[in-house]
Amino acid sequence: MATAQSTRAAAPATWQSGLLVALRRFGPPLLLAVVVAGVMQVVYDPWYLNYDARYALVWAQDLAGGVLPEYKADYAPTPRPFQTLLALIATPFGDASDNVMTWFALMSLGIAAWLVYRLGETLFSRWAGAIAALVVVTRPVVERDALLGYQDLPFMALIVGAVLIEAQRPRRGLPVLALLAVAGLIRPEAWVLSGLYVLYLWRDAAPRERVRYVALAATAPVLWALTDLIVTGDPLHSMHGTAELAVDNERRRSLSDVPRWSVQYVAYTLREPLLVGIPIGLFFAWRYRRKQMALPLAVAAVMLAVFAVGPIFGLPLIGRYVRTPAALLTLFYGLAVVGWMLLPRGRTRTIWTVVGVVCALLSVAFLPRHYTLLEGLDLRFERDGRIYGAIYDVAHDPAVVRAFATCQPMSVADHRPVPYLRNWLDGEPGSVGTIEGRASPMGRVLVVPRRNRTARRFYRGDFPKWKVPAGYRTIYLNRAWRVYAAPGCS
Repeated sequence: MATAQSTRAAAPATWQSGLLVALRRFGPPLLLAVVVAGVMQVVYDPWYLNYDARYALVWAQDLAGGVLPEYKADYAPTPRPFQTLLALIATPFGDASDNVMTWFALMSLGIAAWLVYRLGETLFSRWAGAIAALVVVTRPVVERDALLGYQDLPFMALIVGAVLIEAQRPRRGLPVLALLAVAGLIRPEAWVLSGLYVLYLWRDAAPRERVRYVALAATAPVLWALTDLIVTGDPLHSMHGTAELAVDNERRRSLSDVPRWSVQYVAYTLREPLLVGIPIGLFFAWRYRRKQMALPLAVAAVMLAVFAVGPIFGLPLIGRYVRTPAALLTLFYGLAVVGWMLLPRGRTRTIWTVVGVVCALLSVAFLPRHYTLLEGLDLRFERDGRIYGAIYDVAHDPAVVRAFATCQPMSVADHRPVPYLRNWLDGEPGSVGTIEGRASPMGRVLVVPRRNRTARRFYRGDFPKWKVPAGYRTIYLNRAWRVYAAPGCS
């Protein structure tokens, strides 16, 4: 009887201790994620999502309706299984699905920053990790990616998380490959990292372990190819479609562009003070922490190498693709600033203290320029938000809704509004297309930007061209868009 009572008494204590352990482990990153997301939500008020994320919502809308997603739509982006799954989870929230997708990206930024901090703490010092995390969360282009709901933020968190697990206990195996497998449903660089990690584990692994490693490493590319095959009949549709879209959008995809734009994109991500501090931090690590520097540097190098060889397969060079290796390099900036703390007292420590102060002062001197960049980001969201808000008004006007229901498909002068209109009009596959590049024939309802300052600032030097067919008349007009309809459609 006493034994049973003591067992029952011990159960709550065990449950409480488990809860405390979970709070200590997961509480700080979740708190940071919520704080980062909340602050950015208040400051910038994002809602309209990027083109790729909006298409993910459209494809989730297709799946929820019991039809295959329209991967071959006009100017459709690369379909990423992870993002489509996230959009499917967000779809039941209706108009709030924008917020679900945005908050996931914003919280991913906070979690990525926490993981960078923990990685820096594990490899170098708590202060080096803290500085690196602060850098990651304050980069203007990284904030822009998060505010627009790009999948690169959860990808960054997954990759840094995998590196952290390996740094904490080398040759960890399955947990690292599991995170890389999820990351591989967002970007293919994770496939290469998984393959190299399996080779690294191979010699010391038992035959059964080798099978598990290979199976887990192959999960992401197999699932990606399988979804492409089911939807389009081509298991390599994502690669072919990305290459074709790069041609249509005239993106950089030449090997001769690689040296310049690799450096420029990394520099654009990190900004000037870090371009001075990171080489100094690398030198410090090579002198005093050579073993610890190998893992993050190797992962960053592999990812940049995959970025560089993309043009061989017709893939474009896009700045967002270097965000994760750039985040790993921030660890060495933190080391440049506070690496002196790791040295014993003496002349060498004094020299590195001066170097650290100079590196920190460079960032302080850059603060006015940094503020200008963030202010520009805010102004851009305000400007583009008005354009997308006007598209939202188009899709919810009764006259446009009636014309769309009567006279599908709808045509748009260029491809940018297509997924937004399809999503907000709840259109079926093929119900909205674009006449840009003669991608689709002219529909009986035509949406075009107005020839005014608001629209021209949005399109900059790429303002679309169109000719309104005879007999079409205006059925709706707002500050940025005009809608025409053929006779019998209004």
